[in-house]
Amino acid sequence: MNPDRVVGSLASGRPERIPKAFLALALLVAALLRVPYFFERGSSADLRQPTVDAGFHDDWARSLAFGSEDASDWRPTHYADPHFDVSPYLRPPGFPYLLAGIYRVSGGSHLAAVAVQMILGCLSVWLLFSLVCRALGPGAGLVAALLLGCHWAPIYFEGELHAPALLIALELAFAACLLRYHEARRWGWLAGSAFALGLAVLTRPNALLYLPAACLWLAWVGKRSARAWGRDAFWLCAGVLLTVLPATLRNRAASGQWVPVTTNFGINLYLGNHAGADGLIREDPAGIATFKTCYDYPSLMARLETILGPGASHGDVSGWFADQAWEWIGGHPAEFVALTWRKLRWTLGPMEVGHNKEVALERRASPALRYLPMPFPWMLGLASLGCLLHWFGRRNASLGEAREKEDRRRHELAMLALILFVAYLVSLLPFFAAARYRVPALPWLALLASLSVPMFRLQRSRAKLALGGACALVVLCTWGAPQVSQSGEKWHVERAIAQAMAGNPAAARLELELALEVNPSSSRALYELALLEHGEGHRAKARQLYERVLRSQPTHHLALFNVATLQRESGDLAGALSRFEEAEVASPMFAPAPFNQGLLHLRAGRMQKAAHCLERALQLERPAQRLLQEAERILGQALPEARQAGLNVAPLEDLLQRLRNPR
Repeated sequence: MNPDRVVGSLASGRPERIPKAFLALALLVAALLRVPYFFERGSSADLRQPTVDAGFHDDWARSLAFGSEDASDWRPTHYADPHFDVSPYLRPPGFPYLLAGIYRVSGGSHLAAVAVQMILGCLSVWLLFSLVCRALGPGAGLVAALLLGCHWAPIYFEGELHAPALLIALELAFAACLLRYHEARRWGWLAGSAFALGLAVLTRPNALLYLPAACLWLAWVGKRSARAWGRDAFWLCAGVLLTVLPATLRNRAASGQWVPVTTNFGINLYLGNHAGADGLIREDPAGIATFKTCYDYPSLMARLETILGPGASHGDVSGWFADQAWEWIGGHPAEFVALTWRKLRWTLGPMEVGHNKEVALERRASPALRYLPMPFPWMLGLASLGCLLHWFGRRNASLGEAREKEDRRRHELAMLALILFVAYLVSLLPFFAAARYRVPALPWLALLASLSVPMFRLQRSRAKLALGGACALVVLCTWGAPQVSQSGEKWHVERAIAQAMAGNPAAARLELELALEVNPSSSRALYELALLEHGEGHRAKARQLYERVLRSQPTHHLALFNVATLQRESGDLAGALSRFEEAEVASPMFAPAPFNQGLLHLRAGRMQKAAHCLERALQLERPAQRLLQEAERILGQALPEARQAGLNVAPLEDLLQRLRNPR
């Protein structure tokens, strides 16, 4: 194979040199596999009613696109206001900002977001093909592109409101530009590489570890070619910093805090490293408060004020969690090593560890995905096969000068892919295992696997040995891998929530009944079933179910609040007040709890307490337009009656005056 005739990349400016048939085949296969899943997602209730991280992304993007004043149109009423515009970023902003742009153009269409992500998936196939084709030839490019384009995991996450599709496209663009800079020595390629990597960091901060990995690669290729590399590394770092800087300045302007990108590093580090950690995410960090979604973070911060003092900032809270994690790591090195090994086994193993959703069960239930390849250890095995064949080729002393340039380009590409894969893998280990987080490693595995295409011809005598080594790695990653229960309880509850939010109570009830068949004491299933009964007017049945939830979870603030509502409706005002107070203690940032306390105090003629509770609720709720209007209406009706009864209405008059004339 003559390297001078190897096809150019998409970035080379000469797309006519690309073997169009191979590229068209790869793109056609990738697109055809995505089309049925696109229509499948179009009929899915959980896409229209996203929850957990996807719901947080959806809420954030809609607030950016349409304004947070209208958040009540899409945000569930039981979620606390996350204060997007006055808080530093809790989660990476890259994907929500892309989503906001899609919503702005499409009028808020979830399916448009899926379409754009699937286009990004095809773009990634294109980028990977061109990247491999330059160094290894069109056959290898086709293999790499098909391995990525046909893999079920990228397609699945392109149908979710999550970041893998964007991150994969950005990391491939970063690698392609870096290689082009190394070949052409044009500063525009280095700037493009830095910009793509900076955007990747804004999409997932773990990508920051690509930066030292890239600098190490630049040093290695610079040493091989006797080329100064320090300046290249400096400008690459500077470009990444400049790309990330707007997020840092925005955090400073919005909150007064210097936060480089996000504030969730501390809690994520703690969730992965503490006395009770097992490598998976848990909902009760440090026994402080429930952390099921990002909406729980304000309540978590409020709870920590008892430790950190009033007014603790996001940075203070993140720092406290990080300190707890580092303290545990320093005091328990053996346990830390064992825990990290367990996370590594999960990350490289065959099990799709669920996080927000039970990914393995979602795939099994999908007609479009269930038969697509392939388990992660198989991809790892194919990558190791390519690496072994490449290594055997490097040890072949009979390499002729005619292939020296071809071999050098292949070796540089292999080393870049390998070092980036290792860097990304290392970036995952301090935290917790989940299937979603390992998906961006797939392009590097596909690229390394494609090394076997040109090397099989050159290393036929050692192909069996390499194949044996690859199979051994697959067995090592698969055999004895840690397991996590995937009984279907969580999966059915998640589907029930989506159906209920979409207005399909019968379908939701069926899913909850299936969840309770799996686990009759499931608190989540019981609570969601109680909501259905409550919504259909079956108050006694709903009350029984709420109480069953509280017997297992006494601090379930939503169950406490709903029981209080039922007690108030039945005339048990003292009991209702007590439960509203318990709900506030359980979730200090949950504004409806003090608001309803204020209404009960108002009804009982305790004007000072009523004003205090109402004001506390209005301070918690922001934007408080809905509560402000409700409070003005209630106070406007209550004041004349209170005056006639001879009650001291001064606190209420003062509150009403401040509501009508805010500073």
